[in-house]
Amino acid sequence: ALFETCDIVSLHIPATPETKESINYALVNKLNKGGILVNTARKEVINEPELIKLLGEREDLKFVTDIKPENAEFMNFEGRYFSTPKKMGAQTAEANINAGIAAAKQINAFFKDGDTKFQVNK
Repeated sequence: ALFETCDIVSLHIPATPETKESINYALVNKLNKGGILVNTARKEVINEPELIKLLGEREDLKFVTDIKPENAEFMNFEGRYFSTPKKMGAQTAEANINAGIAAAKQINAFFKDGDTKFQVNK
């Protein structure tokens, strides 16, 4: 129901046997037109081949992740895909807060104005 009713779905789940590759074609395809999938969980929860297939079929979807996918070379979706090169865990509570604020600002700037100032996957 979450994917059917939300315009933006942000993932915050662990990589367990039950969740690995659970974010798949059928589930993400339930997103509304213009939907955005944000993965700040683990990359293992995404079924990458199925997500790539879906992004190729639905030009209205966007995918943002804080860790570079294994199949990043196939993520050729200009303006609809953004990832950081590797997951960088914050070492202190203050660093974690600051990183979260910076990431939110960068994501907002990307979707609002197309700002790619901090884009690393060019």
